Amino acid sequence: MRGLKYIVLLTNIAFFAVMAWLLPLGFEENDDVMMAMIANGSYSGAPDYHLVYINVLYGFVLAGLYSLTKAIEWYTLSFAVLHVISMSVLSYCLLTMPNRARWEKILWLVILYVLWARIIVALQFTTTAGLVCLAGCVLLLRGTPKSQWYGVAFVIVAALTRFLAAGLVGLLMAPIIVYTYRFEWRKYIAVVVMLTAVVGCRVANQKVYDSDPEWKYYRTYNQLRAHLTDNPNAYKLRPSQLPENINWIDYQLLLRFIPDAEQIDLAAMRQLSAIAGDVPIRDKWQNLHRLDKYVVEVVILMALLALMIMTTGNRTKYIFLIVYTAFVAALIIYVSLDGFLKNRVFLCILMPLLVTDFMLLPNTTGKKRQWGIEIAMVVLSGWYMYQIYAEGVTANYHRYVWERLQRPLIDYVPDDAQVTTIGTTMIMEAMNPWHIWPYECDKYTLGWMTWNPLNKSVGHGYRALLRDDMYIFTDVQGYKQERTAVPRICEQIEAHYGVPTKVVPVCHNGRFALIRLMIAD
Repeated sequence: MRGLKYIVLLTNIAFFAVMAWLLPLGFEENDDVMMAMIANGSYSGAPDYHLVYINVLYGFVLAGLYSLTKAIEWYTLSFAVLHVISMSVLSYCLLTMPNRARWEKILWLVILYVLWARIIVALQFTTTAGLVCLAGCVLLLRGTPKSQWYGVAFVIVAALTRFLAAGLVGLLMAPIIVYTYRFEWRKYIAVVVMLTAVVGCRVANQKVYDSDPEWKYYRTYNQLRAHLTDNPNAYKLRPSQLPENINWIDYQLLLRFIPDAEQIDLAAMRQLSAIAGDVPIRDKWQNLHRLDKYVVEVVILMALLALMIMTTGNRTKYIFLIVYTAFVAALIIYVSLDGFLKNRVFLCILMPLLVTDFMLLPNTTGKKRQWGIEIAMVVLSGWYMYQIYAEGVTANYHRYVWERLQRPLIDYVPDDAQVTTIGTTMIMEAMNPWHIWPYECDKYTLGWMTWNPLNKSVGHGYRALLRDDMYIFTDVQGYKQERTAVPRICEQIEAHYGVPTKVVPVCHNGRFALIRLMIAD
């Protein structure tokens, strides 16, 4: 068995290396790029552990490593290590699970590696945390004291990486853990220790941010901002529903990730968050139509579960499968009512569901039902292989746009100046994830960095856009056409602060531009 462990580990190292080489490896969104810049010191001039979405304990380790050397992109490397170790645990546990036919193990290994490749092509801290937590839960399911305590460690690391993703995976794996443990109370000791440690790390993270008034204000403000921009109900509000102290155009710009934090401060953000949360349930149900992009996966999974339910002769397992299916469906619906079910979140749901299915496969199946299960798994694997291809094409295009069209403009900004982007125009996520640290920026403001203390009071509102050292990155149409973001910002500056402004182009390449806002004569 020890030889198998080493084989699995070496295989997964090779798999990740090959995928990182063949696929246009990059981050899915700019969140990871900004957190890497905070950790490696590119953003503020010195490595920092306030990574916003990642626990400060994880950030403290990263900042310490970057303080030793910046020659290694520790942020990305840490994810690669977590990926390899977690998939090694999952594949080893799957291969050594008793009472499973070889064809079953092969099918589930294939889909897990396909999903892993899908995660690798769009690297992200949420899916990384989900993968690590899933490995931890599988170790807990093995039931031996040694594997349980290893599982506890994995889940704690997952919670440090992304608490909500670890919580989601843990919630999905909890039923199968209880189903497996039953009334063996000694096995729950490790679970209790794990939950205590996870909560303790969460409280420690909160205490660190609360100990500094600026960081506390920023963290609260950013959480409320995310509750709005990631909430489909916030986009349904009408001008008449807004408080009298909040301008409709300011609100629209906020939803485009360009908040004027002087006009929509923390108190106003709390008001808006409460209003978006009070949308009638009949309106929230309309958000379920967004799930149609997962219709292929859902149909395949329902077919797989139906085959398993029809095949099992165990009444307890039969009831569990039905209840578990209803539980997962209710969870997906609940998430969709007040949020966008993003692909990374769906992957964090899909992988635990597949692992649970593997654990509950009937020991014997009829030949036709066996074929049905095989077909369902092959189709699901093929569907995600297509997604890998499509994601790769998109990533290659984004990398071309970043390197050829966007970065040359951003490099034009003087070293001692600031730059902000209008909305999500700048695709920083296309940056090479292994070489973020050489990009000294001390620049990016607004967006989810609004009110961040590392900005040194720059970029907390639209008046900062009038600074002599502030440059604005946008697409060309974004400042030339009426009723687009930049003209609206100019209108709001004059309306709120009585300062007429004008747009001064600095340079452009026909598609993107660097501009400045200046006081009109």
